[in-house]
Amino acid sequence: MQVTAKARGYYGGGIKEIGETFNIAKPEHLGSWMQPGKELPEAVEQKYTGYVAARGAAGKFVVKDAAGQMVGAFTGNKAEAEAEADRLNAGGELNPPPASDAPPPGGGDQDDDNGPDA
Repeated sequence: MQVTAKARGYYGGGIKEIGETFNIAKPEHLGSWMQPGKELPEAVEQKYTGYVAARGAAGKFVVKDAAGQMVGAFTGNKAEAEAEADRLNAGGELNPPPASDAPPPGGGDQDDDNGPDA
């Protein structure tokens, strides 16, 4: 019986690579990593759904990735967060966090008396 490897596997004394076509001795030898026939079906591109809306602090919603980590700088209501997650799942780019107008930690160049800091 002629089969094609859907995943890397071992059969007949050797490693079979994905897409490799070979013969198996018995139909009972058909493994889960094998597919009958000479070709693999065309791969169907799956939609990545790794971004979800999640409740953040103070009743606001944020967008989290599949690992549960907050992504981007988005905060808003539930409908807005779901729309943002859908946009990211459709292949949209993450928006960078807004630039802060606050002085850098330690005060920056605001100390102009040239004396020692207390």
